[in-house]
Amino acid sequence: AKQNLERAEQEKERAEQSEKFKQQFLANMSHEIRTPLNAIKGMTLMLLKENQSEQQKKNLDIIRRSTDNLIVIINDILDLSKIEAGKLELENIDFSLQHTLDNVYELLRFKAVEKGIGFSVHTSQQVPKALKGDPVRLGQVLMNLAGNAIKFTEKGSVTITAELLATENNSSTVEISVIDTGIGIAEDQIGKVFESFSQAGKDTYRKFGGTGLGLTISKSLVEMMHGKIQLRSKYGEGTTFFFSITLPNGDESKLENDSSAESDIPKLKDIRILLFEDNLFNQIVAQQTLNSLIEGLKLEIAENGLIGIDKLKAADYDILLMDIQMPEMDGYEATKKIREEGGEKKDIAIMAMTANATKEEIQKCIASGMNDYITKPFEPNDLLRKIHKLILKKN
Repeated sequence: AKQNLERAEQEKERAEQSEKFKQQFLANMSHEIRTPLNAIKGMTLMLLKENQSEQQKKNLDIIRRSTDNLIVIINDILDLSKIEAGKLELENIDFSLQHTLDNVYELLRFKAVEKGIGFSVHTSQQVPKALKGDPVRLGQVLMNLAGNAIKFTEKGSVTITAELLATENNSSTVEISVIDTGIGIAEDQIGKVFESFSQAGKDTYRKFGGTGLGLTISKSLVEMMHGKIQLRSKYGEGTTFFFSITLPNGDESKLENDSSAESDIPKLKDIRILLFEDNLFNQIVAQQTLNSLIEGLKLEIAENGLIGIDKLKAADYDILLMDIQMPEMDGYEATKKIREEGGEKKDIAIMAMTANATKEEIQKCIASGMNDYITKPFEPNDLLRKIHKLILKKN
């Protein structure tokens, strides 16, 4: 009995060690893929701003969308491994369900237009304006469900609906449905659609592509929200995926304003930035991106933390943009050193620009003394908003 217990302990230890290696390997792979992706996406966005022929614009747009698709695949693999390891945690913040749905609509609308199918969102007026939960993960579920629906619908339409089912104890139960008039799912395949790497048949995969992880992740996320995804489908006629979740009612006054509108993009002028970045291509991307966003920009580049700290001692800057993985001295160490030994400059705004997209890495950035972070590859306007916000705070 003692031997069995020892063997069980050893096996448990081995399994935990193996899981740890897997998580580390995936995090490293994610970083290594995101770093060149940042350069590809950044350069593509720069070229799209220049005077190109219509054909060149189309070609560049294909590159841009392909990088976005690759990011989704990387995120799916990371998320699934986190879910399997029980490491994924949900946020609990005030959010607008309508805003989350509108965001999904805006991100997927062009795909529906390209296919010549209808795409719409309908929210019942009874649904509270503010709820409390994880809008990013809920948005991810809806992106997966609606993205699949558009992918598998050749004619007709895709509709997202949100209905209020009940209110009790200052909480609301909302049912969200994604309805399509697509190819439908054969009866013998319905039970398999939520399995990892399943796409209800190899022929479907060949025709429509995709990793087959989206529904597995969505099912797990909804279950973490104490809900359950269900589906009704008729082969050749269409499918409805639906789930209900109960969330506490939120505080409307705490909702963030929608800052995605073009008119809300801040104007910045004469800003002094010190960029900590060792990758040459990403230096060029950051330089060109920032020059296009900020009039009268003064930008200095440091290849590692040691050089950056010397530059900071010698000159004044408004903000530091900090890569994490650098030779000689990494971003965490450089930030800690600035916060502890920076004298009158110790409170300067520092933003991480990291290819490590995991929650643990982001928490580590904040714990080391950084004020904010942006993950690579980033959208230029997101970078501009974050710089603007930090500079306003410091002033």
